[in-house]
Amino acid sequence: MPGAGVTLRSRVASGADFRTLLLTALAGWRVLAAGALGGMLLALAGLWVVPPEHTVVMIVGPTARVGSAAMGARVPVMAGREIALGAAEPGPGDEALSDYARYLELFGTGPVAERLATDASLLRLLFPERWDAAEGRWRSPPGLLPGLKRLLLALAGREDWVEPDAERVARALRDRLVIDMVRSGPMRRIALRHRDRAAGLELLGRVAAATDAHLRAEAARRSAAQIAHVKARLAGVTVTEHRRALSDLLADQERVAMMIEVDLPFAADPVQAPTVPALPDWPNPAAVVPLAGLVGLLAAAFALSVRAAWREAA
Repeated sequence: MPGAGVTLRSRVASGADFRTLLLTALAGWRVLAAGALGGMLLALAGLWVVPPEHTVVMIVGPTARVGSAAMGARVPVMAGREIALGAAEPGPGDEALSDYARYLELFGTGPVAERLATDASLLRLLFPERWDAAEGRWRSPPGLLPGLKRLLLALAGREDWVEPDAERVARALRDRLVIDMVRSGPMRRIALRHRDRAAGLELLGRVAAATDAHLRAEAARRSAAQIAHVKARLAGVTVTEHRRALSDLLADQERVAMMIEVDLPFAADPVQAPTVPALPDWPNPAAVVPLAGLVGLLAAAFALSVRAAWREAA
């Protein structure tokens, strides 16, 4: 049968190609070994050059409303009034944004970064290579690579930054922070890498506290504005039913303002406080060195294949 003949020839050709590849690998085993060894040596050299870092990890979740460890509901639970308020607000229901979602989105960025940029001690933790403790001022980082970067910027008519601002703080935290989902629930694992163990612990805790404080201040500002508005409208209303409705609304807003001031986590509960291993865990030599050896082996095998094909073509 013609089809069976084609299949048999393709199998024979595939077997011949595999044998050719195997013979090429056996003949060039020294090249393969040198590639794998070279990859591992390069990885080891990189591990000596790259400073090791500690990974600080904390786990957060939405602020609990029920349970012994919860802070309770900040907003009065009145189903009828909540339904009426939802009907009065434009947009579909899936546009609702919780304080916890805001917490995760603003963690170390935007207005939180502006708040952090005003803390001089935190800036020194975040940019230790740019702080000159002897002279008490910010400086350009020393070293070959930072010097090369400044040279390239100078050739392009630009200059490197010296004193950090909010944008630099947000960029540095974005490069260091990783937020992952814990299983399939609402909890999130927040990880931050830093060369100094104690500094990393303090830095992550202060970023989390600044984010929570920003959301608390924003909620207090909105609550105060609503209370002032209701009081102003209440002063000009004479109808008894309207005054009673406004008085109930004012009482609700005042309870909300009181609960915002409670000294408990506002937007996110620290399910697990920041923790860090005693020894640096990044980069991991047990993963980097074998992977580099495998990459070197594959590169050597590719070079052998190219050389064999070049010889056959010649």
